[in-house]
Amino acid sequence: MTVDEIYLQIAHDISDAIDAQWSIARVTCELEEDAGRLECAYTDASGSAAEHGFELGYQTYKAFVELQQIATEGGEHKWVRANFTLHSTGEFNIDIDFE
Repeated sequence: MTVDEIYLQIAHDISDAIDAQWSIARVTCELEEDAGRLECAYTDASGSAAEHGFELGYQTYKAFVELQQIATEGGEHKWVRANFTLHSTGEFNIDIDFE
C-alpha cells in the first residue's frame, strides 16, 4: 500500500469505529521493538470539550506498522509515536515523533 492508501484506511477505520456525531478524532500510536498500542479519543459534535474513547482493530494497528516501515526503508531513524488527527470534514493531520 502507498502512504496515501494507509492514511485513507486509518481515516475510514476511525470513521467506522465512532457511532456518534463527532467533530475531531485523535489516534496516538506508539510502537516499540515488538510491541505497540493505540490510544483513541474523539470529541462529539456538540462542542463539548469532553473526549470519549473508542476502539480500533488490529487492521488499523497494522496500518500504522506499515506506515512506520515505509518511513524507515532507507535506514533512517524509526518513529516511535504518531498522532493522527481526523476532522469530521475529512481533513487530517499526522505528527510523528522520531527516536
